[in-house]
Amino acid sequence: MLSKLVVDIYTDLIEVCLWLLLIIGFVIGWQLYGVIGGLGGLLVSALFGSLSFGAFLVFNDIRAEVIRVRETLTKMENQLYHFSK
Repeated sequence: MLSKLVVDIYTDLIEVCLWLLLIIGFVIGWQLYGVIGGLGGLLVSALFGSLSFGAFLVFNDIRAEVIRVRETLTKMENQLYHFSK
């Protein structure tokens, strides 16, 4: 139970960090080169964030999908067990 809470908090923390990274990249680019710099900073920070933090979010999505499939299979096994009685 605690491990699921830690994983959920970690996922939320990564998402907040990604949003902050985008905002900071946009602001720094805007201050240096104006509108084009802001868009460039946004693009660079999005690429950096996806390369550095994206794998963790993909692993979390895979984990959630495995849990969903396991629950579905368990439900189907229970239905088959009750049907065969």
